[in-house]
Amino acid sequence: MYEFAVVTLLGLVALKVTDLVIENVPGLDRIRTLFSFTLAVLVAIALDYSVFEGFGVEVREAWMGTIGTGLVIGSLASAWSALLGWFGNGSVSDTTKVRNERPRMAA
Repeated sequence: MYEFAVVTLLGLVALKVTDLVIENVPGLDRIRTLFSFTLAVLVAIALDYSVFEGFGVEVREAWMGTIGTGLVIGSLASAWSALLGWFGNGSVSDTTKVRNERPRMAA
């Protein structure tokens, strides 16, 4: 269970570090998702962390588990972005427009 918590929180860290870098280097906004996934894979490699090893899942090579964990972290960063956007605290608020008018009712 701790493995899931670690990967989930690493996804949040990847999202917020991506937001920090995008805020300081606005030209990277076009490749936000690619940057987020690349950062997540690099974090998993730097930590040499494999969630598959923690759950006891056998993979063919050890590096595949680490890269797969990085992709899972990147996916959870996207999930965090959607969840925080749903709460209204999203980092991608420029691209989504909020409707302030009442929704139309079907007659």
